[in-house]
Amino acid sequence: MKRLFSVLFLWSWLVTLPVTLTGGYLAFKAIDRFNTFFVRYDPSPVEATLSRIFQYEIERLIHSARANTMIGLNLRQQVLPRINLFLPSSGLAKLGAHLPQSGFQYTKGRMLIDGKLVKVKIKYRGDYLHHWGWDKKSIRVKTRKEDLYKGLRTFNFIAPKTGQQLNNFLSLQLANRLGLIAPQTELVRLSLNGKDRGIHVFVEQISETTLRNSKFMPGDIYRGELVAKDAIAGITGSLFDSAALWDKVAVNNHYQEDSVAPLEVLLDQIKERDTQKAQQQLSQLLDMEAWGRFSAY
Repeated sequence: MKRLFSVLFLWSWLVTLPVTLTGGYLAFKAIDRFNTFFVRYDPSPVEATLSRIFQYEIERLIHSARANTMIGLNLRQQVLPRINLFLPSSGLAKLGAHLPQSGFQYTKGRMLIDGKLVKVKIKYRGDYLHHWGWDKKSIRVKTRKEDLYKGLRTFNFIAPKTGQQLNNFLSLQLANRLGLIAPQTELVRLSLNGKDRGIHVFVEQISETTLRNSKFMPGDIYRGELVAKDAIAGITGSLFDSAALWDKVAVNNHYQEDSVAPLEVLLDQIKERDTQKAQQQLSQLLDMEAWGRFSAY
């Protein structure tokens, strides 16, 4: 028995060394991620503990090993469109230099479109840590005018925020089926520099093209948000309080670009929405059939 224990002790390093090295690597990754996104940067409203991040690193390692095994055994069926993006190591380093701020600056890359490798600009996108704090990141791509993808110049590959990965995809699909103006969307498998980055939700970046694809003439599209990096210190009210809280992502070129008169009229009527006069004017301003479909949505 002593001889057996001696042999086991002699060769125990074959087990303990890999376990120690792996544990040390995971601990380093967890501490580094925690320091970056939960000490140096305030990710509110997202919260996480160091132990939860360590658990994430373990799950990520297991998932990576499983995925590589499936690829090696050719067990993964390619049923989704594959998107191939390419970034030089300097570009990746630039995006990750000081996250999240560094990730919001475009860097030069390439994308395979219709069998042709074309020049594009790539950056990370999203307000919250779910989009850029983990290994699977949300990405925005901008092509040149002559190299459109699906007729689009700017589009996103979004890493879902929750385990219910189909939520956003299905909601946009439903909007399209109801005849609402909504961005194009589909599920895709994203590859970055030849490495599989998993399933992402392809979503068109809303612009004048969104109107054209919905068979509408170009016009104003207003955008308003008061959360995360778009929050304005000292303003805690509603977007519907003032037209000054909105900007445009598409412009009706028959009017000055900074003109917000239609929005101001709408907001004034919304403030008085309980009056009969305002309700009559709102029924004239709004496409009531489209509004009914949106209400059902």
